[in-house]
Amino acid sequence: MYRLIYISTASDALTSADVDAIVDASIRNNAPRNITGVLIYNGLNFLQVLEGTRLNVEEVFNRIVQDPRHISVTTVLAESAELRMFAGWSMAGRKTSALAGRHEYEKIGETQDVLARQMPARVRQILENFCSLKGI
Repeated sequence: MYRLIYISTASDALTSADVDAIVDASIRNNAPRNITGVLIYNGLNFLQVLEGTRLNVEEVFNRIVQDPRHISVTTVLAESAELRMFAGWSMAGRKTSALAGRHEYEKIGETQDVLARQMPARVRQILENFCSLKGI
């Protein structure tokens, strides 16, 4: 099992419909590759966790890097992992603030439920720090 976490900055032209399309495409494309994870959007930045075989995760990540809907893609963590943190989620997504006021986009349960799961401390810290940026 391999886990990759990245952050990026949304392009200026990104719309709420674009964010919906990103999550929907992730669900469609990740399931056949047995990739799981979560995508969190705070109105300015994305944080995404991808889990699966190293080959599949890197293949998907290389496509993500080329997507013009975001810039400054930065890998925060890439590591071998014993267990999936997001088993059963081909891609979960959550959006708050900037594009839609305080409207919350929910295709997953509460972010806090995810953070409460047992996960490595450094992964939990990365997610908590990102979520605290805009009060997710």
